[in-house]
Amino acid sequence: MKKSLWFSSVAMVVACIFLFSGMVFGASSVKVRVSLCNSPTHPQSIGMQVFKKYVEENTKGNVKVALYYNSQLGGERESVEQVKSGSLEMATASAGPLTTFNNKFMVLDIPFAFDSYEIAWGVLDGPMGQKLLNSSENIGLKGLAYLENGYRHVTNNVRPINGPDDLKGIKIRTMEAPMHMENFKVLGANPTPVPWTELYLTMQQRIVDGQENPLANIWEVKMYEVQKYTSLTGHIYDPMPLVANLAWFNKLPKDYQSIIKEGAVLAQNYSRFVNKAREDAIVEKLTAKGMEVNAVTAAGKEKMRAKSQAPVVAKIKAGTDKAFVDEWLAAIELMKKDVDAGF
Repeated sequence: MKKSLWFSSVAMVVACIFLFSGMVFGASSVKVRVSLCNSPTHPQSIGMQVFKKYVEENTKGNVKVALYYNSQLGGERESVEQVKSGSLEMATASAGPLTTFNNKFMVLDIPFAFDSYEIAWGVLDGPMGQKLLNSSENIGLKGLAYLENGYRHVTNNVRPINGPDDLKGIKIRTMEAPMHMENFKVLGANPTPVPWTELYLTMQQRIVDGQENPLANIWEVKMYEVQKYTSLTGHIYDPMPLVANLAWFNKLPKDYQSIIKEGAVLAQNYSRFVNKAREDAIVEKLTAKGMEVNAVTAAGKEKMRAKSQAPVVAKIKAGTDKAFVDEWLAAIELMKKDVDAGF
């Protein structure tokens, strides 16, 4: 009887060990698919390659990260929708498409909000930037970091842009982002939303006169083949938030969650470094390809800011949490003061 009881106890222990081992294995074997809209050489993609390396090494290969470039899994809006629904683990997207899901992201579409990268990064890495990321948890998204895309600039085939008067009557492609369209409308241009995947063909067929994008994108999609002028307007600073499905993320072991969050910040910072370091070289390359590149003066930018910022902010306040917008603007002013105090 005692012998039988002993064997039963051993069998139970062995069964528990196998069960526990299975649970650990199930929890530790994770596949992460990330949708990216740009090529493997774009700054945000390079940042995500750092993310992949960091996460896989620090989980001893138990978390496998697969990066899907060039909108293989769908455009930005589609990819975020897949993450939200749980059919995809992660995606990066510009603020414009994200506003479809969380209108608080419209604060990133305020024109001429940030006078420098340092001010922009300070706000995004501070309490308000974190508050913006956290605000997506109400819709099932976990905001992890802000991958770099850079300042958006204007290219066109009509004339160089040096101020608001130069934009009058120009038909310009924008993202499918209401506040981007509003900005150019107020500045006198005719904004036309076109998906990123259709951009080159749209410019090649001259459906519009121009478009707006960060320098990295202007170079990568070969705008020099279909556009004559690049004007460094810097009208909107355009980070690309990295989001994950919240329910999926919360089910991960805590140590994996920490590693993924750390990897996201590493990716963010590395993509910023790469983007900023490349911009002067891209201007030289665009010039070598025959484009006429002009830097808009501070006075020219101020004229555009004076004309467009207040109307766009008013529209944003009408479409989202007014108090949040005021907090965001206050954070920008405080960061600007802190940065300026160092000079």
